[in-house]
Amino acid sequence: MLMCSNFTLGQESSVSISQNSIYIGEKVLIIYSIAYTGNKKPLFSPQTNYLPARTKASNGVLSKNSTENIEILTPFRDTVYTYKDKNTWVGMYEVTAWDSGNYVIEPATIYINDSLNYFPQIELKVKLVDAVKNQDIYGIKESFANIPDEPFSFTKFIKSNWWWMLLLLLIPVYFILKRRKKNKENQQEITELSLKDKTLIAIDALNREKLWEQGQLKKHYIELSYIVRSYLSARYEVNLLEKTTKETSLLLKKLNLNSETIAVVEKILNQSDLVKFAKSKPEENDILKVSHLAKQVVVETSPIEFENV
Repeated sequence: MLMCSNFTLGQESSVSISQNSIYIGEKVLIIYSIAYTGNKKPLFSPQTNYLPARTKASNGVLSKNSTENIEILTPFRDTVYTYKDKNTWVGMYEVTAWDSGNYVIEPATIYINDSLNYFPQIELKVKLVDAVKNQDIYGIKESFANIPDEPFSFTKFIKSNWWWMLLLLLIPVYFILKRRKKNKENQQEITELSLKDKTLIAIDALNREKLWEQGQLKKHYIELSYIVRSYLSARYEVNLLEKTTKETSLLLKKLNLNSETIAVVEKILNQSDLVKFAKSKPEENDILKVSHLAKQVVVETSPIEFENV
């Protein structure tokens, strides 16, 4: 198990990987964690299809462009553990790779207490399956390479992650002690951010990263499209994350959304599709206009909020 740590504005973030060397097609678990204070749950925009990574040459030089070789096998999972007024957020990916090489998985970001935090980058070496002596490659009938039956060691995983698993066991004890407290009058009321506020914060955080200036225009539009689809899915209780632009439009029409709002959503998703599949390269003003349209959709479709209710 390889683990990397980073300190950002008093918050300790770390990322660990169950194995830093695998065969092609072998599964590997990547775990992100960060300790923080406060009552607001961190905002994290998970990747859906692959983790952005760069190939690393034998001389240590990284490629200029990001690859899509690190495939995500199962949906992202996360949770928050609380112990003695200290919170720990943990998120997990299960991934594999379909091409050999040395990969550097790009740092993930998380939004905590009005600040953007970066996780350390992590390296993964992907190897070809060892050739069998006197075995001609043309004699192999299977279309996929044989993967070792037990690539993941549960014992090693427990030894490296005992600390947050211990927190999981202490959670019931924490809540039992909390119920026994007699003075609850002085406890500060926790106000959960609304879906509207969470989404607007996520869009603003994405814009501040200015990924287009780092040669990651495609990643910017993938994340913006994910934020918009996630918001609409939560607002109207439908699943739009795996829908095409046309399918999304048809579902929104069935929900009797305003035609002008649907047109704006189509414009955002179409622009994202052009960048992702047609390699369109809009100017910065056009990029920010699309982000503004996304915020407009959120505001127009959110219920009216009254203060001091």
